[in-house]
Amino acid sequence: MFKRITKRRVLSSSVIAIAIGAALLSSPVSADLSSKITFNIPAEDAAKFLNDFSTQANIQILFPYEIAAKHTIPALEGTYTASEALALILPNCGLEIASQTDTTITLRAASTAAVPPVAEAPTEVIVTGTHIRGGNPTSPVHTVTRADIENSGYADIGQVIRSLPENFSGGQNPGVIAASATNLANDNYSNAATVNLRGLGTDATLVLLNGHRLSADYFFQGSDISGIPLAAIQRIEVVPDGASALYGSDAVAGVANFITRRNYNGAELSGTFGGATQGGGEQKNISLLGGRAGGNGYILGNLEYASQSGIVASQRDFTDEVAPYTTLLSPQERKSLFIGAGRKFSDDLYLTVDALVSERYAKTRPYFSDTYLGTTRTPAYNLAATLEYSVTDNWKTRLTGVASGSQNKLQSISSGVVTASQLKNDIQYLELTADGTVARLPTGDLKMAFGGGYRRDHFVVGEPSQSNYQVSHRSVGYLYAEALAPLVEPSATRVGLKELELSLSARTENYSDFGTSTNPKVGLRYVPVDGLTMRATWGTSFKAPSFYQAYQSSKLYLFPAAILGYTGSQPNATALWLLGGNADLKPETSSSWTLGADYTPTNLKSLRLSATYFDIAYKDRVVQPVADVTVGFSNPNYAPFVTLDPSAEAQAILVANAQEFYNYSGGDYDAGNVVGILNDSYQNATAQTVTGLDVSYRQVFDLPAGTISAFANATWLRLKQQTISTVPNVLLSGTIFNAPDLKARAGLTWQDGGLSFTGLANFISGETDTGVIPNVSVASWTTIDLTLAYSLPSTQEPWRGVRIGLTASNLFDRDPPRAVSPSISVPGIYYDSTNSSVMGRFVALSLTKAW
Repeated sequence: MFKRITKRRVLSSSVIAIAIGAALLSSPVSADLSSKITFNIPAEDAAKFLNDFSTQANIQILFPYEIAAKHTIPALEGTYTASEALALILPNCGLEIASQTDTTITLRAASTAAVPPVAEAPTEVIVTGTHIRGGNPTSPVHTVTRADIENSGYADIGQVIRSLPENFSGGQNPGVIAASATNLANDNYSNAATVNLRGLGTDATLVLLNGHRLSADYFFQGSDISGIPLAAIQRIEVVPDGASALYGSDAVAGVANFITRRNYNGAELSGTFGGATQGGGEQKNISLLGGRAGGNGYILGNLEYASQSGIVASQRDFTDEVAPYTTLLSPQERKSLFIGAGRKFSDDLYLTVDALVSERYAKTRPYFSDTYLGTTRTPAYNLAATLEYSVTDNWKTRLTGVASGSQNKLQSISSGVVTASQLKNDIQYLELTADGTVARLPTGDLKMAFGGGYRRDHFVVGEPSQSNYQVSHRSVGYLYAEALAPLVEPSATRVGLKELELSLSARTENYSDFGTSTNPKVGLRYVPVDGLTMRATWGTSFKAPSFYQAYQSSKLYLFPAAILGYTGSQPNATALWLLGGNADLKPETSSSWTLGADYTPTNLKSLRLSATYFDIAYKDRVVQPVADVTVGFSNPNYAPFVTLDPSAEAQAILVANAQEFYNYSGGDYDAGNVVGILNDSYQNATAQTVTGLDVSYRQVFDLPAGTISAFANATWLRLKQQTISTVPNVLLSGTIFNAPDLKARAGLTWQDGGLSFTGLANFISGETDTGVIPNVSVASWTTIDLTLAYSLPSTQEPWRGVRIGLTASNLFDRDPPRAVSPSISVPGIYYDSTNSSVMGRFVALSLTKAW
């Protein structure tokens, strides 16, 4: 967004440029604008952006500070020549190249005629992990760029997320089978694709689309991302750090923000067609993308159709003991439409609108019956609108309204009998935020953001005619604030203390059903020398109890007491077993801290190294606490959940409050015969701790023929759990159906003109199968992916804009490592479906035509 600049302001700005040149920019070097450079610059004000650009490009730049300081530039991620990058960023700050020598580039205010259209919406300059425009998040941020997505050869957004080392593929994800014995949340009920950072559960990661919260899917409270069209994505920003101080509930393990394109001009038709060489899994993805961006706004549309055939047990040699009709990977069909638009009404007023609608259909046939067929149809939507107004040059306000929801329409057919049910999640919220400079301190600008809003969550399970029909809702009011303060004045020449910034944030949320949760966060960003940034964070987060945990039907069972582990001598002894929701649940809470560093050597701008140590203490996790009810009364570990000799009055209250009561005692219910109550309803009983290390590497090499871009990411993780307070901690990471000890991914892309070749290696460390005694080891799993792509050089139709790609995932057709205990749940299943895949080698051809 540009404002008219007077000649007097240009003159004064030029004088200021001369004054600051020596202080802020590096020493003269030869200005080579043709070499490829990997840039990683956050969205920030243009003055700081140009300084960071100068450092990373190793080029001296002089510019009018007063003009640049009034603009913000979106984040620059990717590999470009300096000339290409300047062409991208200069239109966003009202500047143009005035002169260029071997050592210096001088910028000046662009004339009105010379200023190209602005293609980015103002809201794009806010990075995940902060509400402040141009702010530098102190939390780690893993960015998956558009180039990363295209080089991967993946055809849908779920595959991209599941490949990340910080993410665990368990939970609600395609292909998960026989894994719920250790964790009820490890199951594929609706064929959704979800984010599961640190392996803490899909409900402990907050998912955003362009910064807007998505509704939950099914009853586990995780958000389904499968409906987001892949071609519409510009980048994915993953913040693997507690973030409730900024975003509220669910951001315990972190945040994943899917950011769509806002500067796309043209049209693109693409298709991907492939299948597994062992059989099944045939995939077809067709995408139509179109967009127009200009000075007054932008519009983008992406229509996507995807279908994939299933894989059944008879199609894999390693499942030859399973009933041949058993579904290992559910067949599904998906249709999605995304429309994003922005309109500038004046220099001070900008409106953006996002609309996503999708429908997913999946079906499955379980191992126990060839006459049973389960189907799920899931229509979903997400609508968001943001009105941004510049109150002053330094202050902007944003008013955002969001409506999001999904519905799981479930149907089962068993021996000709049809049963139908549904689950429905939806949210609506309105939020107001203001951010800008509060004061100009001797050390720099004190920037702040303030905001608040009101949200309403809604949940429906079952049909009105069914006994389990439940309608629940809650309202949430919230306020938050964030401050970014430079503790020392930034210096280009001071060694050991170039920059030091303090970040403070806090958010309080008031829930209509359980009360208030307030969460603070502190962050520190320290730059001791050029190229090295050190950062640290500490904060608390929380997750609200799910509707299903709090409000599902309360079920009460009467059994002979011996069945529940009673060893007493009372004749005709019976016992009550309580299951179901618990309206008195408290929020799950956590405290977390990180310590990390990012390093880009000043003499090697294409190299980026990063490392982050993380620590999460997660308590009051909601669980059904009695893992083995047959020893409920005899095992002292379950004593906190046992009430002995309950009074007749206490029993009467329990019976009256139970929505369902079942008598399996063999006689009439008699309160005098009841020797105890076993409370196995949902409780705040479990604690988890997660510690680990994320490391990453990126570098670009210039070759006589083309360039090579190399990367490596790895996460080492240690996850422990204390299920209830009376039992010791148990190590979960590295055990069956849990996040691995080590997950790593590395690759390189060679590109020369229109030809590119990408090789990727994926590694998951070995694990221990704790589901059998004695425990046995499960081997590690390494797969190789290759993608070859060629863009035709022709400038003539119909070949102009044509790109052909060939991808082979799991090139060497590695089967999942053998594990024994999954066969306990599904006979004949001998692999961990949360850490491996039945797909085998998958070969796909992609064709793209751009206009």
